Amino acid sequence: MKRLLGLVLFYLSWLLWGVILIVPFMLVELDRLAVLTTSLIVAAEICFALSILLLGKAFYLAIKTRLKSYWQYCRGERKSE
Repeated sequence: MKRLLGLVLFYLSWLLWGVILIVPFMLVELDRLAVLTTSLIVAAEICFALSILLLGKAFYLAIKTRLKSYWQYCRGERKSE
C-alpha cells in the first residue's frame, strides 16, 4: 500500500506540473492566475517530496540516474545506445 501511494503521489506531482502549462491560457484575473500557479507549484513539490519519502532512497537514485543520462543525451555529451 505504501508503494502504491508513493507512485500515485509521484505521478500526481508530474500531472500538477503539466497543468501549470495550461494555466496561462485561462481567462481569469492576474491575481487569481498568480495564486493558482503558486498553489500548483507548492502542491506538486509537496506530492513529489512525499512520494520520495514513501518510495525510499532507491527510487530517488533510479530517477536521478535516468534524468542525468537523459540530460547528458540532450546536451550531446553521450551518444544514444
